[in-house]
Amino acid sequence: MQVQILGSSSGTPTKQRNVSGYAVSREDLKPWYLVDCGEATQHQILKTRLSLFHLEAILITHKHGDHCYGLPGLIASAGLSGRTHPLIVVAPAEVLAFIRAAMAMSEWNLPFQLQLSTPEALREHSFSWVAIQSCPLQHRVPSFGYKFTETHISRKLDIEKLQAQQIASGAHYNRLQRGEDVVYNGQQLLAKTYSYLAWQPRVMVICGDNETPSCLDPVIDGVHLLVHEATFLADDLHKVGSHTGHSDVRRISAYAQEKAIPALLLTHFSARYAPGEGMQRLIDEATEHYTHRLFFAADGMRIKLSKTLEAECVQNDFNDC
Repeated sequence: MQVQILGSSSGTPTKQRNVSGYAVSREDLKPWYLVDCGEATQHQILKTRLSLFHLEAILITHKHGDHCYGLPGLIASAGLSGRTHPLIVVAPAEVLAFIRAAMAMSEWNLPFQLQLSTPEALREHSFSWVAIQSCPLQHRVPSFGYKFTETHISRKLDIEKLQAQQIASGAHYNRLQRGEDVVYNGQQLLAKTYSYLAWQPRVMVICGDNETPSCLDPVIDGVHLLVHEATFLADDLHKVGSHTGHSDVRRISAYAQEKAIPALLLTHFSARYAPGEGMQRLIDEATEHYTHRLFFAADGMRIKLSKTLEAECVQNDFNDC
């Protein structure tokens, strides 16, 4: 299970960073999910191994343009990908209105159905291999985070327990391994008793803009990777003013440390932090307050959660980590 950064800049693109976009995928399965779709997100996707044909859902965190202006072009391109199966779009009501207006103005004729929903209506929904839950955040406008919990996990049989209870092998073994309860010699066998998940479900949260990390408290338990904006250094945010509705490096790093989050991916950086000395200041502030696995987003970066729940940066399609 992994997240790939398609854009890590706040507000406007830079020469090194596009605006917000994050792709969640699993190595052995084709369906994938897009969180936010800033301008030129589809161009970033062309640099990856991802296909719009297999995109199952788009989830928009809030209505600001750097998070949603790429939607019309991407959806139109998906219509040329050969897909006929529905595409789910979860976004605030104003963004859904933006999509409908673009469809009407351009006279779209999509070969697939757009299924439009708000984050409030989504709450928690099971997709092909994950359950996705929305979480309200604090920003200048309604903003949301999305929690991804892996669900499509193979099971292993507890052979020793089956043999100890003299339950002979047969077709019922396969059914138990698939998670089905069965009847054997008049006795009901529960799959949860005789089989177990091959690995623990992997969990990540990807946030929209959020000035109050504690908004994540309802969904933070059990999270293995947190992707969160860190638009400013703490002192710079104090100078700019809290009216921005953004977080700062110190605030989110301290929150992740307090909640013992195993891995933290910081992103959505202000353009004022240029590569080199500018980014080093962010790194210094974060490492002062967070001592676990720490990543700083770069476009193209892929952060993989292994089946042992360890987060690592793997070689990406744009640059080396």
